[in-house]
Amino acid sequence: MTWVPLSILAALSLAMHSLAMAKMTKSGFDIGRINLNVFLLVLIFIVAQQLVSGRGYRLPSSQWSYIVIAALGAYLILQLSLMAMASAPNPGYVGGITSLSAVVVAIGSVFLFGSDLSLSKMLGIVLCLIGVYFIGK
Repeated sequence: MTWVPLSILAALSLAMHSLAMAKMTKSGFDIGRINLNVFLLVLIFIVAQQLVSGRGYRLPSSQWSYIVIAALGAYLILQLSLMAMASAPNPGYVGGITSLSAVVVAIGSVFLFGSDLSLSKMLGIVLCLIGVYFIGK
């Protein structure tokens, strides 16, 4: 499967995750307990996937700094987005604003990976920024 259908499935999965998390948050459940239970299950799923794949687990020591940065980012997005969803009138607004990360990733990829940033991609970034402005207004 190519990256486009995988991205669409990921977007649908993220929406499923966001709606379930928003429902629990809006129902008054403790944010810390929500994250603990959900991501304990995620850990179980990932361990099962690794066991079934038969690939084992190897991680070069040079990757640990990226693991720590990724884990810190995941923790912060989960905590902060749930806190925002608890008070937002619509959890979709939080999702719209946090999707601004796509702009940061697109621009950061130019510097980190030498990705192309064409005029049409810059226009897409501007449209994203305009969309976030209207969502937050």
